[in-house]
Amino acid sequence: MCLQRFLIQARATLSRYVPERAAILGDNQRKLHIVIGNESCDLDSAVSALTLAFIYAQRQQEHDYVPVLNIPRIDYPLKTEVGHMFSKCGIAEQSLIFRDDLPPQLSSNCSVILVDHHISKLAPHVVEILDHRPLENNPALQLLPTHCVRQIEAELGSCATLVGERYLAMDEPRSSEVAKLLHATIVLDTINFSPGAKRFCARDVTMVEQLERQLENVNADNKEQRQLLFDELVAARADISKLTLVEVLRKDMKLLQTERHTVPLAGLPMLARDFIDKNGAEQAIREFAADSNLLLILGMYVPPNKAGQVQRDIALISLTGQTQLVECVRRALVDCQDPPLELAPHDVASNFMGGCFLRQHNLQGTRKHILPVVKQALSQWEASHQCDCDDVYFFKEKPKLGLS
Repeated sequence: MCLQRFLIQARATLSRYVPERAAILGDNQRKLHIVIGNESCDLDSAVSALTLAFIYAQRQQEHDYVPVLNIPRIDYPLKTEVGHMFSKCGIAEQSLIFRDDLPPQLSSNCSVILVDHHISKLAPHVVEILDHRPLENNPALQLLPTHCVRQIEAELGSCATLVGERYLAMDEPRSSEVAKLLHATIVLDTINFSPGAKRFCARDVTMVEQLERQLENVNADNKEQRQLLFDELVAARADISKLTLVEVLRKDMKLLQTERHTVPLAGLPMLARDFIDKNGAEQAIREFAADSNLLLILGMYVPPNKAGQVQRDIALISLTGQTQLVECVRRALVDCQDPPLELAPHDVASNFMGGCFLRQHNLQGTRKHILPVVKQALSQWEASHQCDCDDVYFFKEKPKLGLS
């Protein structure tokens, strides 16, 4: 079965596990596995979910596997690099399943496979985890079943490398679309194996080389072809020409949750310092982070065609004027040593919304390193400040996937 046909059939497969349908079908020995990526739904998360579900569905045909993109369907146009790559591989939006496509209730004969993340409210239903971000110290891990298979390897540059290893471990299935998707994802995630960024290890390199041998249109000059592919994907990711500023903030968003804070974290395809200079930036930020008392923005500018070095920066903004909270998080990021982020103020200072704007000189520090530092700083802040119910803010309710 080809990848496109599998995706088209996945929706019909999912409908069989609605409780009403399950009751009509009677005793069904088949089991549904929902394969779901993280809520930022970047290329790594989306591709890993789709390809792993396809691989498992072909190898374990006694069970059903359905890939789910962990965003509402309305947000799909924001994922410009995902849409670009899927379109290249003939994958139409209509064949994809999004978080809000899941029915309110599913039969109890369902389990979950997490890719590109390992913390989820679905923890009691998780049977497998594939991830490449550092292991978090989170109570949700205690809810994982004892039989849950966990493969969490932070040294890898891309979760797609883990999926690729599963893909090549057996002779079947083979799909040019799967190889193309995994190959492109690893090239983008590793910043095309940039020595300065150091977002890869030997296994990432080996996987890309193995996938290139699977692709018919790859010739001996792999480095030049990788650079062209990387530039194409970076351009697609940075294409915000059809997006509002609020949509730019939502484009690559995660929520950081602690006991008393829900912090929106926006990843931008530009420097945060450049974003705030845009007309309407303050209004967009206030709309994006409504009812939240802290906003974290991670900016990354990748110059086209090797025109210069990748640049990163971090912005911390309190919409409620909590300067001490901003300073607490700023200090934790400056003091971070795993890895040291090498933060310094921008050359041109800004007092935009009373925020803190820092240039990041160590390009190896990514969101997967920064997020745990911020979370720990917030937890320590909460422990040292008495809780006042009027100071508890919520950004938005976490999605309910209808599993019980």
